Amino acid sequence: MGQVGEILRSTRQEKGISLREAEEATKIRLKYLEALENGTYDEIPGRVYALGFLRNYARFLGLDPAELTARFKEEYPPKEAYQVEESGITTPRLTSRGWSRWLLILGIILVLWGVNRLYSYYRPSPEQPPAPPPVTQPAPATPVPVTPVQPTSPPSQAQGVEVKIRATGNCWVGAVVDGKADFSGTLKSGDEKVFQGQDKVSVTLGSAGAVEVTFNGQVQPPLGKAGSVVTFEADKGANQLRIIKKQ
Repeated sequence: MGQVGEILRSTRQEKGISLREAEEATKIRLKYLEALENGTYDEIPGRVYALGFLRNYARFLGLDPAELTARFKEEYPPKEAYQVEESGITTPRLTSRGWSRWLLILGIILVLWGVNRLYSYYRPSPEQPPAPPPVTQPAPATPVPVTPVQPTSPPSQAQGVEVKIRATGNCWVGAVVDGKADFSGTLKSGDEKVFQGQDKVSVTLGSAGAVEVTFNGQVQPPLGKAGSVVTFEADKGANQLRIIKKQ
């Protein structure tokens, strides 16, 4: 157990708070609270989510989130950290866990690329709207010039990606827009957050049943139950969200 876990556990016990009570108050699953206190951070789905859970848990216990996150980063550095050789020359060598992670990301990219190619191949071409029937007019006594009616251009498709999260209960939300971290925090009931990107928006919900998700103006069906951790992606040009991970 690291210093961060010892501080969290001792503070919670001094206040007489059980892990179950902390889970209800923070909406963070009990097993993730245990992982924070035990220092078993690999049980949490990703380092960025562990940081988000830690900040929320620290605030709930009345601790300084900035101080604890600084200690957390010392105890749990990124897996791709550079290692220093005995000769004194710094070489960018990835650990075995780092290689595993990159191989996993590469595999996901290849699968998504294949799905996109299949979708593009089998997607039916948009049907052309039928031409309006000709209007028959009675012949006038004298020839009257008729101005041709210009066809109305079809409405342009919405540019980019827009995802709106409206909280119906307390829910931790983490968002990555076009490959960059955009938001990490807890939305309370009634709060709304809108994420706009050019190509892709990725969102992780700490309690999928406690939010309503709107994708490009369309309200989506529930993505999970209260307490379920769900990660989804919204891609430019897609007709629906894509669930990446669900726990």
